[in-house]
Amino acid sequence: MSQSHRVLVLRKELSGESFLKLHLLGPELGCRLCLKRVASKNRSLKATPDLFDTADVQIETSRQGTAQFVGEYQITRRRDEIGLNYRALQYASDLSNLLVYNGAHMADLPTLYQLAERSMDAFAARLEPSVVFLKSIYLLLKDEGYPVREFWWPQVPAQLREATRTLLSQPSPEKLSPEVRASCEASVQNLLHWLRRETDLSLPDGIL
Repeated sequence: MSQSHRVLVLRKELSGESFLKLHLLGPELGCRLCLKRVASKNRSLKATPDLFDTADVQIETSRQGTAQFVGEYQITRRRDEIGLNYRALQYASDLSNLLVYNGAHMADLPTLYQLAERSMDAFAARLEPSVVFLKSIYLLLKDEGYPVREFWWPQVPAQLREATRTLLSQPSPEKLSPEVRASCEASVQNLLHWLRRETDLSLPDGIL
């Protein structure tokens, strides 16, 4: 049985010589690990799945029902721009890995998918990566029902509060001054520390 899904590629790994492991996120599919057969001679073609792609895919379930395979793969949005900026790639990868670790347990899949799409578009548009990441994690926690506004915000250090309030309430900028960037990065670490301590979400090893 084959089903069509719109998905975002969160992670891509080689599996042997003929397959890719694709961690996909879709508004109906959820967060799912699938295999995609890729002939070695075709790996350079544009149709080969890439990290942060949005694509329409056909997913087939094996007869044993233990594995799912991606058949047809049609790219609707490729985000090569993210890989051209090391900081954007780092933050986008950290966000993707966070979703891989936790996406299967999140309730509102359409909202989660829309958040992930908007975040990746912002990274690709070369907006300041630390701000995009901070806003993405804040909104993810809020959408999942965690009291981030009520309990995280009051404990944000006073020296970070004004800059953080501005960054969360206004559109993400393309650039920040060194001082504001440092404040944003400190706020990211503060929010991740709160996430570890106060939620049941898992953080991947090595995140930021």
